[in-house]
Amino acid sequence: MAGYEVREIVPTSAASVTDGGQTETAVLASGQVSTPGPNATLVLSGVVNITPGTAATAIVVNIREGNGTTGAVVYTTTDTNVIAATAQTIPFFAEFDPGDVADEVYTVTVAETSASADGTVNYASIGGFIN
Repeated sequence: MAGYEVREIVPTSAASVTDGGQTETAVLASGQVSTPGPNATLVLSGVVNITPGTAATAIVVNIREGNGTTGAVVYTTTDTNVIAATAQTIPFFAEFDPGDVADEVYTVTVAETSASADGTVNYASIGGFIN
């Protein structure tokens, strides 16, 4: 929206996180986000590099409001087909209007499809900006 100054969201990263296989697992949370008003645009982007567990066929990456896996989903990737036990890199980019928020965080989560064992998130990052 005109009149708002672009502000960076401090990037965060995580490494070596065991995911829950088919169970949605929180991988990392963004830095705190405070919007300058109700019509601001929030852009979040990053990457998840994951080695899926045995028999996994796809990965879904979500971004949720708040810490953990219970907040509202604000972004979901389409199922990304994977080869089990082979590292995959999945980028994400979300642009949305979060409303008027103060000190909110956004959590990146992953879930595997058809996995019979947990996988490992080798690296994940999230950052962005508010406009």
